Order: sequence, then structure tokens, then C-alpha cells
Amino acid sequence: MIIHQREIRYCEDYAAFFEALGKVKAYLEQKNPEVSVDIMYSLAGERGWAVIQTRYPSLAYYERIDGEMDKDENYVKLFEAVMDKSEESPVDQFYRVIE
Repeated sequence: MIIHQREIRYCEDYAAFFEALGKVKAYLEQKNPEVSVDIMYSLAGERGWAVIQTRYPSLAYYERIDGEMDKDENYVKLFEAVMDKSEESPVDQFYRVIE
């Protein structure tokens, strides 16, 4: 299993930011019901970062879904709304789950 984690800095209007993130999550899960998506924020340490964590069966599966979403105009518009409310570029990380 592969976990993709994207950290995004949010601004003062965090309510609009989290609403936009919720729309991205709902759309991604609707288009790909087999993908697990969690949206989180830290309760300790450096504040102001939201985390989108998605789980995929394999790296190839992630690459296929990521490529499809990059071409999906509705998804791109939803994600642009999130990025318009962010103060910095996102930070991506990938993990392979030890089973």
C-alpha cells in the first residue's frame, strides 16, 4: 500500500479553506471510491498546515489516478480553489506501508 500525503499551508480564512478541501475530498472519493482520503490538521507543533492523506494499493495505481485527476477539469478547478487560499506551495510525501 502507498500513502500520499500533501501538506498545505492555510490562511486566516480557514473555514473557506477547509470547505474547499472537503469538496476536493468528496469529488476524489466519488470518482474513485476505492481511494481512501483523510483531511487532517495538527493539534500540536507548527500550526497552520492541513494534511490530505490518500491511500492506494500500489504506486502504479496512484500514478494512474493522479494522471486522470490532472486531466479532469472539475477536479483541477476544485483544487485551484484550495490553492488560492494557501499561503505556500504544498509539500508532498510518499510512504510505502510495511505489511
